Amino acid sequence: MLLSIDPGVNNCGLAVSRPFNVFEVLETQNVKNARKFTDSEKEVEKFYSARVVKVAHILAAVEDTLTRYPDIEHVAIETPFYNALTPQVYGSLLEVISAIRYNVLIPKGLKIRMIEPLLVKKMFIHAKMTKGMTKKDVMKQFLLEKLQTGVITYPGDPETLTEHEVDAIAIGFVSHLFSLSEAAAS
Repeated sequence: MLLSIDPGVNNCGLAVSRPFNVFEVLETQNVKNARKFTDSEKEVEKFYSARVVKVAHILAAVEDTLTRYPDIEHVAIETPFYNALTPQVYGSLLEVISAIRYNVLIPKGLKIRMIEPLLVKKMFIHAKMTKGMTKKDVMKQFLLEKLQTGVITYPGDPETLTEHEVDAIAIGFVSHLFSLSEAAAS
C-alpha cells in the first residue's frame, strides 16, 4: 500500500492507495490548519508558534493514517518548489516534509520517494506543460478522466475532493508509474 502526501502547512493532502492493476484510492484527507485552534493548541501556540501547532496536527494525521493502514510500505511526497516571490513558503514546506520524514516515516522504516511537482503535473496530465496547465481545476479534470476510464478508482464523490487531495492522488499515481518502470527495468 502507498501513502502519498501533498505537503503544506495550512493544507496537507493525504491519499492512501492500493496500486496494482488499477490504481485504487482507498481514502483521502485534507489536513486543514487554517482553522480555530483548540485550547490546548492555543497554549502551545503561545509558547512556541502557530507553525508548531500546525506541524504537530499534520504529524498526528499521518500517524493516524499509518495506524489505520498498517500495510502501508511506501510513502510518496511532493518535493518543495522555490518561488523567489514567496521564499517563506519553501521554508515551511521543507519544515513539514522534514518533520514527517524524521519524526514518523524513518522511525517506522518506510520507503520514501520524493517527487518533483512539475514531474507530477507532466506525468499525470500526459502533456507538455504550457502556461496555465498547473491550475488546480486542470488536475481535477485529468483525475476525473482517469476515474471515468477506470485507470484510477475512488470510493467517494470526486467532486468533493479538495485540490490538495487531488494533488496527493496524482503524487501517488506518479510514484506508482515510477514503480512500474523500475520493475520493468529489472
